[in-house]
Amino acid sequence: MHLSALFGFVGLALAQSALDSTEIPSKPSTFITSRVPTSIPIGATFTRSMPTIPTASGQAIRYWFSFGDSYTNTNFSIDGVQPSVGNPLGNPAGAWRKDKHDATWIPYITTKYNNTVTLVYNLARSGAALTYTNENTTSLKSFKGQLNLFASKYASLPIEQTPWKQNVETMYSSWFGINDVNGIFGSGGNSTDPRIDELTTLQFSLLDQLYFDFDAKAFLVINLPPLEKAPLFASDTERMEGIVKAWNNNLARKVRQFKDEHPIASILLIDGYTIMKNLTENPTYGVKNGIWADKLHVKTQVHKVLAKEISKALESIVIVPGNGTIGAPSTSFAIPTPTMGHGSSATSGTLW
Repeated sequence: MHLSALFGFVGLALAQSALDSTEIPSKPSTFITSRVPTSIPIGATFTRSMPTIPTASGQAIRYWFSFGDSYTNTNFSIDGVQPSVGNPLGNPAGAWRKDKHDATWIPYITTKYNNTVTLVYNLARSGAALTYTNENTTSLKSFKGQLNLFASKYASLPIEQTPWKQNVETMYSSWFGINDVNGIFGSGGNSTDPRIDELTTLQFSLLDQLYFDFDAKAFLVINLPPLEKAPLFASDTERMEGIVKAWNNNLARKVRQFKDEHPIASILLIDGYTIMKNLTENPTYGVKNGIWADKLHVKTQVHKVLAKEISKALESIVIVPGNGTIGAPSTSFAIPTPTMGHGSSATSGTLW
């Protein structure tokens, strides 16, 4: 996958969208109904030294800020070696190694299915969830905490150290929900649990914050994998299947709403559910003996397939601009309905 093509198309799409729009939104969308203030308070507890972001001295450099849980985590530290042209993942040492037993999709996208220089600031952390109780948290265990650390360590840097800030090609990815639905399931919840809508609304209020407070314009979101097939939920696969379906339906609707309310933004919803479900039914790509590495997590080979399918979806979007698409095999690139069936190839939004 050529991220240069992706990012180039983003710029064109956003420019055209700006021309087509009669008015650029100047106030938060309806997602912000119960969210924290748009200004993230940066308290005196942020005392570590500021990292330096490299600038593009004659060479095009792309930037990617990633938020998520263990399915995205590479154990990146904001205090460690920062991403550079020669080391696009920064830290820890060896994070780029795709042969690691616990490698996620991030290093595959960055170094295998990408021929551009893309610096990845991966704030994801294992165990992270959407739920949070303190708007000032800096814990990487929540999307809110990850966003606060992004604000304090990167967004607050001097303008000359933030080349990504003025670049509409900078990508922001968000993959959450696995630990949240685990909690819903564990507490006896089902597909009608109100927390499903509350938590997905929270996720998009934080994407809203990236858009309005930090001028983020390019977003990537991934839906839940087929968790009903995970060994952890073998006691009641039907109930977990209902929860996952309700979550993914809700996510698809919110992607559509987010795009409608942010006309100069680009957002892509990847159907991780279908990609992984297909692997359970058709063990190709060298994924043998099931997709599960343990009771909840998928094998590294699955992350490799996911990265490859995401890259294919992004390439296809350049070929078929303006259509809502999904990153699943055998996808038909058509404008979808906002409600998706189990493992369907529907999503929503004008994409990269």
